[in-house]
Amino acid sequence: MLRGLDMGGKSGGEPTIIRVADREPLSAELTLYVHETVPDAASDRVSSALDGFELLEQAGVVTDRRVETVSRQPTGNEADGSAPAAVYDEFVEAVDWESLDPFFKTRPGSDGADRVTFPPLCVAIRDAGELTGLYPRWNDGTHESIEDCLNALAAGDRVENVRP
Repeated sequence: MLRGLDMGGKSGGEPTIIRVADREPLSAELTLYVHETVPDAASDRVSSALDGFELLEQAGVVTDRRVETVSRQPTGNEADGSAPAAVYDEFVEAVDWESLDPFFKTRPGSDGADRVTFPPLCVAIRDAGELTGLYPRWNDGTHESIEDCLNALAAGDRVENVRP
């Protein structure tokens, strides 16, 4: 059984088809890190991706989805409501900083601590607390986008792109 979703697909705005029969839901936790204010240039893409993840949850493909809001220019200070620097450090430890460039930006702060800016939308997949998937990023010279993650989840393909 296939279920069609009312959202643009990979080519020409065709609907994305979610394969729901004969498959287990994603057994990992999916965390979406979303800017509280998304730049106009990325607004439609972020909105479409968020809708896609919601539809995947409604179809039972994703059962553990969290959304965390990050400030436009996170400082790494949890007290100010921004994404903690520990999340970025987790990403760097798992995939190296080169694969995160140009999606994540760092710059030195006046207090000597680095400031981290997340992309408008970032997807982290964790299994038993360990990072197993991260989008967007470069992986062996290939750009792995948020849309790649959505399409893989819809098709029942692997989304784990982080090697232990």
